[in-house]
Amino acid sequence: MLLAIVIIPTFIAAIYFGLIASDRYVSEATFIVRGASQQSSSGITSMLRSFGLSRADDDTRAVQDYMLSRVAVRQLDARHPLREIYSRSGTDWFTRFPSFWRKNTDEALYDYYISRVTILYNQSTGITSLRVSAFTPEDAQTLARTLLSLSEELVNRLNARAQGDAIEHARSEVARAESKVIASQSAITTFRNRELIFDPSSNSAKSLEIVGKLASELARTRTQLDETQTAAPSNPSIQGLRIRSAALQEQIRLEQSKLAGGNDALASKMSDYERLVLGREFADRELTLAAGALEVARQQARKQHIYIETIASPHLSDESTEPRRWRGFFTVLIFSLALFCIAWFLYVGAKEQLHG
Repeated sequence: MLLAIVIIPTFIAAIYFGLIASDRYVSEATFIVRGASQQSSSGITSMLRSFGLSRADDDTRAVQDYMLSRVAVRQLDARHPLREIYSRSGTDWFTRFPSFWRKNTDEALYDYYISRVTILYNQSTGITSLRVSAFTPEDAQTLARTLLSLSEELVNRLNARAQGDAIEHARSEVARAESKVIASQSAITTFRNRELIFDPSSNSAKSLEIVGKLASELARTRTQLDETQTAAPSNPSIQGLRIRSAALQEQIRLEQSKLAGGNDALASKMSDYERLVLGREFADRELTLAAGALEVARQQARKQHIYIETIASPHLSDESTEPRRWRGFFTVLIFSLALFCIAWFLYVGAKEQLHG
């Protein structure tokens, strides 16, 4: 039992980790996703923000999920031959791709990629660590750099979409407001051409001025008529004054009928014209508000810009750090001893039951 459970597995582990297991090199990089933030903060986050390193937690999670996604594997494989990188000659059969118990499929490549890429996120500082392992230091560094580049492209696409959606919506509102302004101005032009009046308010003012002059003239004529009738009742000019007074009264009535009293009166036209002018004022105000909203959207889009700030670029390792041979060996040894102890206790207990 000791030979089967402890000695043989430990010997195999010693042979594998000591002679067979291929060296793997790790390239590590640290980065932070930066973005505008209006939230208050303290501690290390406040210090980072004072240097322009404001955190964008949601976007950080999006970048991390992307790095560990199948999309990232496909795009990374399109730029660098992942299958060749992880199946180089001279590597052992247990750690190379594909594993001897799996086929060379995209799903198998993804599972293998997950085992070679590690992402660690520091919640307190917002700093993310990216670790990529490969069988050569150059491959590890190249893959880490490419992953950062692909992540920056993802962030740029997110920026373009967010900014484009906000600005496009604001532009559509401006275009709609402009259409309303054009339509209201066209309605006013149609009204002027139909009624042959440029501004009913100015025409009303002129008509009122004419009525006022006619009323003044009528008052003078009546005064003159009264004086003449009193001083010389037989004066032949009295008849002329009466005719002039009647004509002035008729002219005043005609001018007043132009102002009010029918569908063709200026009062009715004034109501329609003021309604059209009020509609144009509302349209102008809406256009002003829409233009202001567009400018605000542009400013907000600039503030919402996010990007990846690399704190430490992927390094070129000069020493293999994986696999951790001693740790692997002692793990097998301790596990074998623990299993042996369990098996021994079970064996002793069963033996006592049989003899008892």
